[in-house]
Amino acid sequence: MHYGRVTQPATFPSRSEPPDAIRDWLAGAHASPEQARREWSRCGVALLPLGPRFDAVRIPGDLLHAAVGGGDIGNVLNGPVIHDVRTLGPTYWALVPHQGDWPGDPETPLLSHGTYLGVPDLIVTGPPGSFWVTPPSRRHHLCRAEDVLALIDYGRKELGRERTTNAERLSALAQELPPPDTLSDDRLRGRSCVWCGTPLTVETAFLDFGQLLSPQRWFPRACRPCTGERTERARVGRDGRK
Repeated sequence: MHYGRVTQPATFPSRSEPPDAIRDWLAGAHASPEQARREWSRCGVALLPLGPRFDAVRIPGDLLHAAVGGGDIGNVLNGPVIHDVRTLGPTYWALVPHQGDWPGDPETPLLSHGTYLGVPDLIVTGPPGSFWVTPPSRRHHLCRAEDVLALIDYGRKELGRERTTNAERLSALAQELPPPDTLSDDRLRGRSCVWCGTPLTVETAFLDFGQLLSPQRWFPRACRPCTGERTERARVGRDGRK
């Protein structure tokens, strides 16, 4: 199985470190670490930029639960995992070292440079809101990308799903992208859905055309409803030609 190229090794903790040392390391992902600390103090969650220090893989709740069963998520991935409740159900974020490439699909994207993730304070280990399922136990403590991918694949098999090929799906949907000279800057840069114009966040940006093998020179993204509608339209078109 191809797991992708890890550009920085994951570090597995042999012992725990003081919470303040771990907070300093997490806050260091922000251009202004003090702002991250203020956000933790004020609301329990800080928006941290992804890419420089770690990336995040989105895992749908049903997929992760199918893979883990009654087991412990922390023991399976041996790394930090964040739980977030979205409109469409629970979502998990596995923190991994920065990746040079990612063989996942639109349902389990790797989020990196240019995106922010709500990272809870270390003491937030339960609802409401985002919380740590497994917090990092020391600096540089991250999930191995290989373990995350293996969990995703196993979860799909348990759910009886067929894995879709990200590159093929993106390439097909890219044919429906509107001409860039007709779009606003927000749609060009992925701040809004390229099709409907709905503002996007890290959590609601479902499809990222920047993951194409030959990416666009602009950086469009799409929301889940538009992606589903166009995917179904393409499927009906293929069936009609058979």
